[in-house]
Amino acid sequence: MSSVAEPGPRVSRRLVEWRASRIEDPVRKLRYLRRAMDGERERRRGRPLWRAALLAGIALAALPLPTVSDGVPTPRELHLAPPKPQFQTEPKAPEVWLVEKARGHELYSNGLRIETRYEVDNVARLYPAFDRDTLEFVAWRTEPVGIVYHTTESQQAPFAPDYAPRLRRVGKWLLEYVRRKQAYHYVIDRFGRVHRVVRESDSANHAGFSVWADEQYVYVNLNPSFIGVAFEAGTEVSAEGPEVNPAQVRAAAMLTELLRSRYGIAARNCVAHAQVSVFSRAMRVGNHVDWAAKLPFGELGLTDNYGIPNPAIAVFGFRYGPEYVKATGTDLWKGLVLGENLFRQAAAFRGLPVRDYRRLRQKRYREILEMVKQLSEGEHG
Repeated sequence: MSSVAEPGPRVSRRLVEWRASRIEDPVRKLRYLRRAMDGERERRRGRPLWRAALLAGIALAALPLPTVSDGVPTPRELHLAPPKPQFQTEPKAPEVWLVEKARGHELYSNGLRIETRYEVDNVARLYPAFDRDTLEFVAWRTEPVGIVYHTTESQQAPFAPDYAPRLRRVGKWLLEYVRRKQAYHYVIDRFGRVHRVVRESDSANHAGFSVWADEQYVYVNLNPSFIGVAFEAGTEVSAEGPEVNPAQVRAAAMLTELLRSRYGIAARNCVAHAQVSVFSRAMRVGNHVDWAAKLPFGELGLTDNYGIPNPAIAVFGFRYGPEYVKATGTDLWKGLVLGENLFRQAAAFRGLPVRDYRRLRQKRYREILEMVKQLSEGEHG
C-alpha cells in the first residue's frame, strides 16, 4: 500500500501547488504539473533551482486557453440534467460455483483454488450508501459492491528456482502479518496461490480513507463496502507499475470472476487502490499509489477503469498535487481531468461558483465521514 513521497524542497512544492490552484481548466492544470515536475527532476540532477522555476513559468504561459472541448459547459448545458460519468459497456461475469470444500481449501468451477488455512474473522460487514447527486443517505448494506486491488509492499526475493525456499518463507511471513492485521480479504502470492485471510462476510482493513462512486451511489471509506485483493508485489512510486508474474494475473482473473459472479459486482467498481485512496484532512486524492499504473484490467476480464472520472474529485471536489501526478501513470490522468470537468459542470448546473460549490461538497464529505467513523466505532443505532 504505497504512499506518495514528498517531492523536493517544501517551498518549491508549495509554489507549484499554488500556481496549479490558480488554473481552473483541468487539462491546462495537468499539463502545467507535468512540466513543473520535469523541472523538479532537473533540479534534483543538480541544475539550478531558478531553471526549474523558469520551466514551470514557461509551461504556465504556454498553455492554451480553455475551450468548450476542454469541458467548459455551454449555456445550453446549464439547463440539462446534472452531469453523469459515461461508463463503458459492462463485460458480463461468467457463472462460477463451488465444486469442493475441504479442510484448508476450496475449489471452484473456473479452476480457482482458494487456500483457507489463514482465514480469520473481523468486524461484520455493514456500511452506508449515499445518493450520488444529493449525497443523502440511502440505505445500510451488508454485501460488497466492489473490489480494490492492492500490492502488499512486502519484502521481495528474486523469482527464480534458486530462491524457492526464501520465496516460501517470505510468503508465509506475509500471510501471518496480514492475518494479524486483518489487512486484506485475499492475498495472491508469488506462485499464484490465492489465500483467503479475512472472511468475505467481514470488513478488512485494506482501504483506509477512500472514496468511490458508481452511477447511482457514493461510498466513503471502503473497508466494509469493497473486497480487498492484494498481489504479493512491491510498487515503486513511478508510472511503471508493479512487477507481477503471469501466474498471479491468471489467479486474480479467476478470483475476480468468482467475486463478480457471487455478488453481482459491476466491472466499473473493480478499481486500483491509487484511484480510491485520499488524504481526508487535506481533501486531496492519492494517499496511496499502489497500482497507480499498469493494472491489467483486460486480463482480469474488466474494462480499463483508469479513465473513469475520479469520484473524490467529481463528487466532493477533492484536489490533487504534483507528487500524485508524478507517481501515477498517464492512463490514470484522464480520470483526474474528467473528474474536474464533471465537478465544474455540476457547479454550473446549480448556478454556483466552483469555489462555493466545492466548499459545500467538502462540508458534506466531512459530515459523511463522521457518520462512517461513528459506525466503525460501534456508535450507530
